[in-house]
Amino acid sequence: MATIPGAIGGYLLQARAETAFRSPEIIAIALIVMGLILWAVDKAVDQRHVLGEMRWVDALLIGLAQVIALIPGVSRSGSTITSARGLRFDRESAAEFSFLMSMPIIAAAVVLEGPKALHESAVTNELMSGIVASAISGWLAISILMRYVSRHSYGIFAWYRVLLGIAVLAVIHARG
Repeated sequence: MATIPGAIGGYLLQARAETAFRSPEIIAIALIVMGLILWAVDKAVDQRHVLGEMRWVDALLIGLAQVIALIPGVSRSGSTITSARGLRFDRESAAEFSFLMSMPIIAAAVVLEGPKALHESAVTNELMSGIVASAISGWLAISILMRYVSRHSYGIFAWYRVLLGIAVLAVIHARG
């Protein structure tokens, strides 16, 4: 249910996402705005629901939030985690559902882009080593993040986004 809005939005807005939304100013502002929204929602909303209590309407709403991640700087996981928190899911459930939502997207990317990549270069030991290393490091990163969010707020991620957005705006301003 949560994948459907993202797939439709991606299909309809792909050309625009690859052109109009690529401005460094838009990216910086999206980083800042989504950081502030994540911080505010995480701070203000109590944690009433766990993943097992998710209804289809919750999944659909979180899936709709995924569509705005077509704007660079928003972040797919940031938008889905923020919307899940806004729907009163606990931090761990919000992160877990966001990661689960990425699986169909990753699978679709492999199906759509994999043959092109294999056509352009052969399957080599280096490629296979890179795939294995990527899978292991991804699993490690997710497990560390899940342990962290089970005990802490999303505040550090929110402020990282705000500071990065400010840094991008400062570089834009410095370049004139």
